[in-house]
Amino acid sequence: MRGRFPATGPFAIGAEKTMKKRKIAVGGLLLLSALLAAVFTLPLLGVAVAPPPRHARVDYAAPRRVGVVDDPEIIESSGLARSIVNPGALWTHNDSGDGPRLFLIDRDGKTLARAIIKNAGAVDWEDIASYRIGDKGFLLIADVGDNAATRGKYALYIVPEPQIDPRPKPGGDAIELSIASSITIRFGYADGPHNCESVGVDAPGKTIYLVSKRGGNECKVYSLELPEAQADGSEVARPVATLNVAATTAMDISPDGLRAVVLTYGHAREYSRGADEPWSKAFARKERIIVMPRRRQGESICYGEDGKTLYLTSEGESQPLWEVPPIPEDSP
Repeated sequence: MRGRFPATGPFAIGAEKTMKKRKIAVGGLLLLSALLAAVFTLPLLGVAVAPPPRHARVDYAAPRRVGVVDDPEIIESSGLARSIVNPGALWTHNDSGDGPRLFLIDRDGKTLARAIIKNAGAVDWEDIASYRIGDKGFLLIADVGDNAATRGKYALYIVPEPQIDPRPKPGGDAIELSIASSITIRFGYADGPHNCESVGVDAPGKTIYLVSKRGGNECKVYSLELPEAQADGSEVARPVATLNVAATTAMDISPDGLRAVVLTYGHAREYSRGADEPWSKAFARKERIIVMPRRRQGESICYGEDGKTLYLTSEGESQPLWEVPPIPEDSP
């Protein structure tokens, strides 16, 4: 019935407040619509929009088996590194118990070459990294295993990477050769002995990073300067970050120095940074979990030539060679 409520009094005040709330709500919706329109319209008008950060994550596809490491002399593949001068090949080595030697394998897992490293010891080799300086490739071999945490001093061997004749030998046998290490880095940790199985080289930043392997859910990251010549005495690896991850088994840093992958017996963690960020900030950021295939004892991982594709092996005889490719950026 029209005119039931008076034009003044509490009913009129309530009606006025209701109308104000409706006006505010409508105004908010209009403002939101305008902002959304601006966001989607500015790029079309040629107005500059901030690009995504350089450390934007990479999405990975499911792991796929690409080969089998069937050399009977490779029984504990404990490190893996892409070859810089032999396209499509990977370097690996055995865990403790073997001598100072490397194996060059192709993407099928077939051994192309075996290399003895002269003037190098082999107490407990746990990882290997490759990097480029100018047009030359180098390998850094990490004799850093110390399960009992009693060694005190450790060694890193830098080796100029040899280029292998791509022509197959008669009978398909692997090439046998010897290489002399050019630089030996003797070092200890600032806070005492540590077991370590994870080493990577940030070539653009001229820094070596090592991740300790500890019980519990924390591992420390240490750094050393990447030398250009042999130095006298012993170096000191100093802590730069702590990772909330258990039992790290391998590490690699992408060729551009912007991504680091840290492996465990389960899945891997990837950390990324902007071009001007220190690694300490990147390691403090939430990591990207990368699903890994089930392995017998996975202790090796590396980036491929594109700096994104990952390769990994496992200890044991005739173990698979795995590839974890990135999902193309233009995929829906």
